[in-house]
Order: sequence, then C-alpha cells, then structure tokens
Amino acid sequence: MTNGQPSHDAQKTLADLRDHLARHDKPIAFFFGAGTSCSITVPVAGGKTQPVVPAVPGLTAACKKDCGELGEKFAKAWASIEAHCEEAKLDPHIENVLSRLRMMLNAIGKDDTLCGLKVDELDKLEECVRKTIARIVTPELKILPEDFAHRKLARWIAKTSRKCCVEIFTVNYDVLIEHALESERVPVFDGFVGSYQPFFHPDSVRRAETAPGANWTRLWKMHGSVTWQRIEQDGRSRVVRGAIDPAGEMIMPSFQKYDESRQQPYAAFTDRLTRFLEQDDALLIAAGFNFGDEHINNLIFGALENRPRTHVYALQFEELADDSVLIKRAYQRSNLIVVGPHTGVIGGRRSKWAPNEIPSFMDGVFELKSEAVAAGGDASKVPKSGVMKIGDFACFCRFLESMAN
Repeated sequence: MTNGQPSHDAQKTLADLRDHLARHDKPIAFFFGAGTSCSITVPVAGGKTQPVVPAVPGLTAACKKDCGELGEKFAKAWASIEAHCEEAKLDPHIENVLSRLRMMLNAIGKDDTLCGLKVDELDKLEECVRKTIARIVTPELKILPEDFAHRKLARWIAKTSRKCCVEIFTVNYDVLIEHALESERVPVFDGFVGSYQPFFHPDSVRRAETAPGANWTRLWKMHGSVTWQRIEQDGRSRVVRGAIDPAGEMIMPSFQKYDESRQQPYAAFTDRLTRFLEQDDALLIAAGFNFGDEHINNLIFGALENRPRTHVYALQFEELADDSVLIKRAYQRSNLIVVGPHTGVIGGRRSKWAPNEIPSFMDGVFELKSEAVAAGGDASKVPKSGVMKIGDFACFCRFLESMAN
C-alpha cells in the first residue's frame, strides 16, 4: 500500500485545510455521520466512559435485542433480513435493516407472509425499530459535558464571517447539533418555517431568496429527525417540527419512496447537497461518516467527477482497507482527500504521514511517533512519522476552535 512511496506531509495537509476554512469567500459545508455523536462520552460506573449516543453497531445491537424480545418469530425475521442484506452485499446494520423492512411493508399484501411475518407483524417490527432508535438517540441533554465538541464547532461558526452561509448536512437523528448551535446563539435555518408548528417548506431549501441570509447557518437532516412528525391538516399530510417524538415516525434512513410526506424532505436535501457541490470551488468536509450510504456516495462522487474544482476532505477515525469504496474512489479523483490516522490518500496516492515541521496549530490533531535509531545512527536523519487525529470529531472541533481563537 505505501511501501516505496514517499510520505505525505501532515503539516501541509493540515495547513491547506486550515487555509480553506479561513477563506471568507469559499462555499463550505460539513457532512456529519454517526461518528460525530458518539464522540461525546460521559462517565459510567467503574471509572469508564461511554458515548451518549452509540455508533451504528451499538444502535443495531440495541434494535436487534428489542425486536427479539417481541418473540421468537420476530427474532427469526430479523435474522432473515440480516441474511438478505448480506446476500445483497450490504452491511446488515440498522439503516439497511430498516430500509428493507419498509420495502417489505410496501410490497406485502394483506394475506401474504414475508420472513415469516404477516403485514401487521411486519408493521410491529418496524415500529419497534423506530421506537428503539428514538429512545437511544435522545439522551438527557443535561448529562452532556459543558464544553462538548459540537459547541466548539458552533463557536467557530459564530466567530467566522463568510460571504456564503455555512451548511451542515447530517444523517444523524439526534438533536446534538441543534442544541450546540442554539447554546452558542447561532441562528439556524433547517427548512422548516412557522412559529406555532413549523412545517417543512421545500421551496425555501431550493431557492436562496426564500431563505434567511448568509449569517444563518443551514442544517439539513437528510435521514430525518426525532423532532419531526407527520400530521394531517385540511386533508393534506405535512411534516412538522416540534417536541421529540418517541415513536420516531420520521426516521428515514433510505432513499426509498414510502410516501410523499416522507420523501419530500429527503428529496429536497439531496437536491441541496447536489447544488452545493456544483458550486465553483466548493469544499465539503466529511466527519464521522463511513461512506456507507450508496445514494449519498453517488451524489458526492458524481460531483467530484464533474467538478474538478470541488473538493472533499474525508476525515476518518479509523484506517480503511484498500478495497473500501472511499479509498478506491480517492485513488481515482485527486479532488477527494482521505485523511486517516496512519495514512492519507492525496492526489490519488496513499502514503503514511510524516511532517517536515510541527507548528503549534497541529497541537492535538497530530501526534509524533518516536522512531528507533540503530546503534551508531544519526537521530536527525530519521524521518518523522506520526498519527493524524483529526478524524476524531472531538479533535477536529478543537482544531476549529483554535482557529477561532
């Protein structure tokens, strides 16, 4: 993978990212996945810590447990859906399981059976998944550390002055980003309008003149939210935002079209992501996202292919295999930069990190390794190498805060 290849200069990579973020005229957006939420930890018994919101594997395990407790036939149905995912070469995590459940609900007739369940039982299984997700991703906000990572991000947004608004795309269902932005008094627009029962207004997402000005941060929750619900009003269905919905009705991890009201927010937000990436010199920074959503991948990779001046930084918490979708795409596109802890893919080449210098702005985001020197060797000639920590969302937010300060 990196044998014989010259190393990547960690200092230059971080300096370039810093310069991009500092430009006031550059369209900038963030794409956040589950790794951003699970970066917040709280103390538990035994002197240990745990994430306030688990990552996808933890969420999947909780849903599997709750669904299994419905009875043996439901546990067997879950196992069958997992097998179907694996046959389709999909990771059987909760979002793929829920997507297949909803496809089954769309396909089943009232007298049919799928995975050993009738339509009312499938509906019960899908409801259990939604309720488990809603319960787990809505922790008590009072348990959060006072200065959690998202607030550092919010402070950077509050202090930066930009020609274009900062946009945040997220596939998370929780309200941690909203809480952080409001705590730092950052005005936010999320596509909902109104003051009594804000309703989703797709035109305000598509047309800039119908939305607030550039000093308002945009927040696009692409897979829905625990604070969204559907209501019937005057014979029409609409999506509204309000208190946390324990039923998780508007948790929608798939691009499958279930009905008009579910599809409407997702379609508007995917269109907005496409429009953002089509801007000249746009920069998208992905954090806590493993690029496991094929539809979103197609949008991002397609834009990179058609817009060579658009750039994406994919900040990764863990090293990815060479055959992963993200790494294979990064080999093909020089405007896709993958930053992993031990290696990076820059200009279509994967190599280890080795900085020429380590200025103060790298504190907390790059950790130098000490190399053993052979007897009689010259330590000054041993190349520096280290670990890039900016793929940890908490470290990335500290990096942003240091810029603001």
